[in-house]
Amino acid sequence: PNSNRGFKPSTFVDSVMFMLHEGGKCLDDLRYIRNDDALRKLIGLEQVPKSDTLGDWLRRIGQTGVQSCVEVNRKLLALALHKCRRVVLDIDASFIEADKKSAQYSYLKSKVYMPMVGHIAQTGQIVAVDFREGNVAPATDNLVFIHQCEAALPEGVELDAVRIDAAGFQVAIIDELIDRKLKFSIRAKMSQDLKALID
Repeated sequence: PNSNRGFKPSTFVDSVMFMLHEGGKCLDDLRYIRNDDALRKLIGLEQVPKSDTLGDWLRRIGQTGVQSCVEVNRKLLALALHKCRRVVLDIDASFIEADKKSAQYSYLKSKVYMPMVGHIAQTGQIVAVDFREGNVAPATDNLVFIHQCEAALPEGVELDAVRIDAAGFQVAIIDELIDRKLKFSIRAKMSQDLKALID
């Protein structure tokens, strides 16, 4: 900070946004953007910080900075959606293997982090992410996460439908989506009782 050698904050924000929208799962994935001269020229990104530098910056800015990135993401979504006013939300847990000492074991018996990620189906863009430890069940607080995704949508854009795997097969979620007349697709393990209800 305040030196002629440091990166501008916009360089960090641009790098994070492009990395997330390109499907990056960890800070080391910045190297794909840094090594892609054609992409960087196309998007006008002259510098890309190393993963350690970005990690230090993220720790330094804390939650206030994360919220600012949410606002930047909202603007990017608005540009990509153009005149689309109703969107389909896909949510799913993402398994990220980790060698860190603080990482927790998941139900898959490996050390991971398991963030919940919300995507807009029309563009494939991330609308929201909820960081979770590896030992947190994928079904935890999914209704709250749906609300978080809605809050992160650009102004004037609404949910049309929600798609979730079996982690979303919960009474509270189904009841709210029905009450709000939102379309939904939720995978569920078939049982005799469920089949009878569907019939």
